[in-house]
Amino acid sequence: MAASLKQDYAKILKAGADLLMISPDSREQHRDYALTLFGEELPYLYVSDSDLEIAGAYGLIRTNEHPHGGFYFRSLWVLNRDAIIADKSVPWEGNSSVEEYQRLFRMIDSDPGQWRATCGLRDPAKPHAR
Repeated sequence: MAASLKQDYAKILKAGADLLMISPDSREQHRDYALTLFGEELPYLYVSDSDLEIAGAYGLIRTNEHPHGGFYFRSLWVLNRDAIIADKSVPWEGNSSVEEYQRLFRMIDSDPGQWRATCGLRDPAKPHAR
């Protein structure tokens, strides 16, 4: 998913929206992930939630660890210009990510890039890519 959001970040900005990634990974882990996968840092904003305080406040902590590791549910939150939650999809899992990604672009009245044609395909050389 990071590749898709990176690819479409300019469209998100052009639509008058922005993107903030919140993850339990440290800023260094996030940076290393981006450099390893893409050879550059990801352009959007990033917040480290290593103590899971944000995840806990919004009900995003799993009761059981995911098979790929981690207790953090993926989710999509859309806030309006007053920072009020306008829409949310919790949890955002597996195959639904295609629909949620497309729905995000409908909400900001834009169109996603080439991701729709390649969604679901994973490069076996990059096991963590989504």
